[in-house]
Amino acid sequence: MSSGAVSQLLVALLVLFVALDVVTVLPYVLVRWRERFSPRDFAQQAGAGGDFMTIDHHEVHYVDEGPRDGIPVVLVHGFGAWSFAWRLQRIALVNAGFRVISFDELGSGASARPHGPVYTTAYQAEIFLGIMDGLGVRAAHLVGHSYGGRLAMLVAIKAPARVLTLTGIDPEAFSVGRPPMAFALRLPVIGFAFAFYATAPFLIRPFMKAVAKTLDWFSIEIEKGYQAPVFVRGTAMSQVWQARSLKDGDISVPENLARITQPTLLIWGSADAVFPASDGEKLLAILPTAQLHVIEGAGHVPYEEKPDELNGVLLAFLSAHPRSIGANA
Repeated sequence: MSSGAVSQLLVALLVLFVALDVVTVLPYVLVRWRERFSPRDFAQQAGAGGDFMTIDHHEVHYVDEGPRDGIPVVLVHGFGAWSFAWRLQRIALVNAGFRVISFDELGSGASARPHGPVYTTAYQAEIFLGIMDGLGVRAAHLVGHSYGGRLAMLVAIKAPARVLTLTGIDPEAFSVGRPPMAFALRLPVIGFAFAFYATAPFLIRPFMKAVAKTLDWFSIEIEKGYQAPVFVRGTAMSQVWQARSLKDGDISVPENLARITQPTLLIWGSADAVFPASDGEKLLAILPTAQLHVIEGAGHVPYEEKPDELNGVLLAFLSAHPRSIGANA
């Protein structure tokens, strides 16, 4: 190799090194500009309403709506979402006379973003039950989407007396570990950079396009609603710690599904590309009291894509299972 070729190679390597260095270091500078709100400031700025409760030293944001003597329904959002996602279901359930509680899981919405490997399903379940305890709710109907469905399932397994019925909307039931992208997120230095870029606001639309069947419902206002939490301090780093946390914790959800005996409704988008509708059929064979409703033409977010059909099915199911003995108003 000639000296000129060697020089060109060295220059190319230097440029590549500098480019990689900039790409890796830049998020540590830009994060201070992007993540500019505290969780409380965000809740106020976004008009999230509700209130905060401190559970195990973490501030958790929740919204408690409807009549206090109504039968409680707790809504549990999926990954990348927050209580905003349930706005159409909250209206329908409150209008039907239910007491509706929605909360932001740790690392989401206006809730705390702790730095540490605490993002297990088991710990999120303790936060979940802490919200119920703090609000004086002894038992409730649980409705969870995607990862929120898995979280609701674990609550039904760990604390069956607290669950009147369980509704899983395209729930994550059979995963046994973190997704492949978690490997990159766990890497020192690089993991944070990856998390920062992965939570960029402009990626919300492509993400929804990937998981929904159509985007005819996805307005600019809805896009802003899903984008809003990425401006909360600690968001990118919380993604790193989620990747470094165990998946479930002390109880594996897939291995204990048969312990769920509460009346269960499964709602699935027929075109779900994240967790296929065939998972619903598998769950029917495991859960002794489950029923399955498939929403044609919907993807992974049928509560957004086909809200009228979903709300109708959900309300019919909840109305058919009145409050059990021992549940509070």
